[in-house]
Amino acid sequence: MKIIAFVGETFEKNNDSYFAKPTSAAFLQNAIGKDNVYVASSFNSKSTLSTNYSTQVDKLHFYEFPHYSSTKNFVIQTVTKKGFLKEYKDTADKIIQKHSGSYFWVRTPSIGSIVFGLRVLKSNEKLLHHMCADASHTWKDKKYTFINKVGGYILSRIIRLLLANICRNKNTINLCTGDILEKFSKKHSPLKTYQFVDLMSKKSNLINENQTSRTNESKLFRLAFVGRLVEDKGIFDLLNAVKNQPKNVMLNIVGGGESYEEVIAFINKNKLNDRVFIHGQLSFHELAKIYKETDLTIVPSNNYYEGFPRVIMESWSYGIPVIVSNVGGINAFVKDRVNGLIMQPGDTKELEELISLAINNKDIYRSIKNGATDMVEYSSFEYWSDKMLSIIKENNNEA
Repeated sequence: MKIIAFVGETFEKNNDSYFAKPTSAAFLQNAIGKDNVYVASSFNSKSTLSTNYSTQVDKLHFYEFPHYSSTKNFVIQTVTKKGFLKEYKDTADKIIQKHSGSYFWVRTPSIGSIVFGLRVLKSNEKLLHHMCADASHTWKDKKYTFINKVGGYILSRIIRLLLANICRNKNTINLCTGDILEKFSKKHSPLKTYQFVDLMSKKSNLINENQTSRTNESKLFRLAFVGRLVEDKGIFDLLNAVKNQPKNVMLNIVGGGESYEEVIAFINKNKLNDRVFIHGQLSFHELAKIYKETDLTIVPSNNYYEGFPRVIMESWSYGIPVIVSNVGGINAFVKDRVNGLIMQPGDTKELEELISLAINNKDIYRSIKNGATDMVEYSSFEYWSDKMLSIIKENNNEA
C-alpha cells in the first residue's frame, strides 16, 4: 500500500531532506514504512535547521507546493496573486496522476488539504480524510476585529460546505478526531466515518517504566502543559492557577508559540522560576522524559477549533490523568472523574480548585489515575495504526 499525504503543515527544507516538528506524516511513515509514504506540502528553505524535529522526508518522497501561511493568506493569494490557485491545482493534479491507484491522505480543515482532497475526488481516486480540528467557529475568537469576524464567518461556512462534499463522496473514508467532528461526518457519511487519533506513543514507552514513582503521596506534585504557547490554549489560565498552589506543586511547560516571551515574563514577574520550568518545543522522544515525571497533565484550551488534543492520549499512555477543558471533541474519550477532570474553558478559579482536588483528595486522584491506566490500551501508536489499517482493509473488501 502507498499513501500520498497532504498534511497541511509547512516543512523546512535542508539539503536533500524536509523536516517538520509535527508528527502527522511520521505516523504514516511508521504505520506502513517510509518508502510507502509520499508527502505533499508547502515548505521553507533553511540553511541551518532548528532542533527537535519529529518528521523527516527525503527529497524523493516529497512534493513541493506553493507556500501559504493560513487560510486567510491562501484566499488573499488566490485573489491577488495571478495564477496562484491554478498552480496549486496543477501541482496537485500532476501528483495525483503520477500515483493513480494509490491512497491519498488529507488532514483538514487546512485549506490546502481541502483543495488537494477535492482534486483527488475529482480524479475518482481513493481518499483518506483525517478531520482533526473544527473550523466552524474560529471566527468567534475575541482576537479578531468585527470585519475579520464577518469574513471569517463567511469563510467558515464555505469550508463546511467543502468538507461536507468531501465527507459524502463514495471514495472517501472519514477518520475523525473527537466526537464533534465524528458527528459532522456521520451526518454526511454514516457508514464510512470512524473515530481516529494519529498518536505516536509506542507501547514500549508505557506506564510500566516509571509507574511506581508517580503518586500524589510524594513530596512534589508535578504538572505538565504540552502545546502551543498562545492565549487560546489556556496557558495563562494555568499559570494564574498554579501561582496560588503550594510550593511543592511544579509545572513543566513544553511548547513554543507567539506568547513564549509573555510566559517567561509572567514566570519572572510572579517569582515562579523555582517551580515553573519552560522547555520550549521538544521532539517526541524528549517529551517522553517529561511525561515519565508527571503526575497530572493540564489541557486548559479556551478556543473554538479543538478536535481531540493528542496530548490527552499521550498522557494516558503513561498512566497520567488529565484536567481538560470541555471544548471540541474531548467527550469522545474523556469521562469526568473517571479518567480525568473536566472544567469549563477559561474558568481559572475552577482550574485552581480541580488541581487542588487532585492533590489533596487521594481517592479522587487514585480513581482518575486508575481510569487513565485503563485507557492505556487505546493510547498507543500500535492501537491506532492497526485500527487505521483495519478500516482501510474493511473498505477494500466492501468495494
